[in-house]
Amino acid sequence: MDGGRCTITRTMTEPLTPHTSSDWLLGSWHLLRCDATLELEPGTRMHFGAETELEYVIPTANGPLRVELRWRVEDDVLHTRLADGSNPVEVGVSLSEADVLTFDFGGPRAWFVRAT
Repeated sequence: MDGGRCTITRTMTEPLTPHTSSDWLLGSWHLLRCDATLELEPGTRMHFGAETELEYVIPTANGPLRVELRWRVEDDVLHTRLADGSNPVEVGVSLSEADVLTFDFGGPRAWFVRAT
């Protein structure tokens, strides 16, 4: 992150490591760092639930902004959308051996680690 913020682009394509199950993604993750071109706040976190529910929490001056999403993984792509089906987003996703979750937004990347 550069100056505390990063900007998200909606075109996400570049494939990473394929996965056969999405169980590795379940649980809570918090932002470790991101490329300067992404607009992610320090303290951003996500919780991937088993029932395809994703809670995305973004810190703001007025308290945390919580966004409820639905998610699924196909190969190396994370697909998210709002609960009503709007705002679909695709992003490359991989998990390193060091348990660091990487999102590839078609070039710019963000890295998350498991919340403890």
